[in-house]
Amino acid sequence: MRRRTIASGILGLVVSLSAVLAMTGIAEAAPAIAVGTSVTPTADIVGIGLVNCAVVTGEVGFSPATIAGGTATETVSIWLEGTKCTPVPGTATKPVPTSVIASMSFTSVRDNACPQLGALGAGTLNLAYEFPPAPAVMIDPSVAPKVTVKEVGPLWNLAGPVTAGSYPSPGFKASLKPIVVGGQTCGNGITSMYITSGTLTAV
Repeated sequence: MRRRTIASGILGLVVSLSAVLAMTGIAEAAPAIAVGTSVTPTADIVGIGLVNCAVVTGEVGFSPATIAGGTATETVSIWLEGTKCTPVPGTATKPVPTSVIASMSFTSVRDNACPQLGALGAGTLNLAYEFPPAPAVMIDPSVAPKVTVKEVGPLWNLAGPVTAGSYPSPGFKASLKPIVVGGQTCGNGITSMYITSGTLTAV
């Protein structure tokens, strides 16, 4: 009898909680789902040749915020993904990745002044590649140890050689078009910009 009473009490508590959540408009949390183990790739590939990607999106982040008259040391972080990737004409590229993901951070020579104009600095760009049927097949990542970043009008241009890993390239370039997120301005400070479009060349 005691076990039945405890079980009834627990059930009543659950029903009451559900009723309260329903009245407040708060949805009940979904039951926890066990996280499965990942599949270990069965093949490792070093990509060769060169790739162009016609569509690029991503983000530029500023830490601290850039602001008019700013003089603090500024770290700029860039994250991007290139899709619609095709072989550079005349190159024996294989495999052709479905997307290229790249990230870098560097110290801006403009400190945290706003706007960030002209030559901004240089850093190491790390690249990773998606290729089906991942994770059964994995493409080695790459590194471009000295990529320069330059603001030219509405575009941010990245350039530098990819020296190790897949798809080595003497002349990697990226042209990115970032826009300010929300109502941020140089007057009140800018923390991030969204890359709306761009291209990757010879990556």
